[in-house]
Amino acid sequence: MPSFLAGQLTKHQKLVERLMASSVVLYSFAATFVVWRELRQFGVNPILFFVIDVATSWPYGIATTRIVVNFINKEWRAVQKWSWIASACFVTPQIYVLLTASSAPPKIYHIVEIVIAVMVVFAITSVVLQIRSSKKK
Repeated sequence: MPSFLAGQLTKHQKLVERLMASSVVLYSFAATFVVWRELRQFGVNPILFFVIDVATSWPYGIATTRIVVNFINKEWRAVQKWSWIASACFVTPQIYVLLTASSAPPKIYHIVEIVIAVMVVFAITSVVLQIRSSKKK
């Protein structure tokens, strides 16, 4: 088994992984504020959203970092595995919002869909930029 799949990361990779995961957790606070401010009136529980978002944000941050490292190391099965994990962690809080927002005007659903689309583009761009940056070193 390749060393990365066995959990052997370089110190730099561990640092990047933790920084990425921490930044995603910090994003959860901002997202929860928006949910509390704008969506609680439509039945979305901001505390439950926060719990779901925080619970999925750390694994999402870890997964995106591992996608990059495994891509660079050409470990395609690991890239696939971590991509599935990142995807599941990414969409879980948004699915919660879409499922629990009742009697919300259609524009609320469109805004959530736009947020999902923007975050998907951001996530893909971030991974591509990290891969390009790592290949230059």
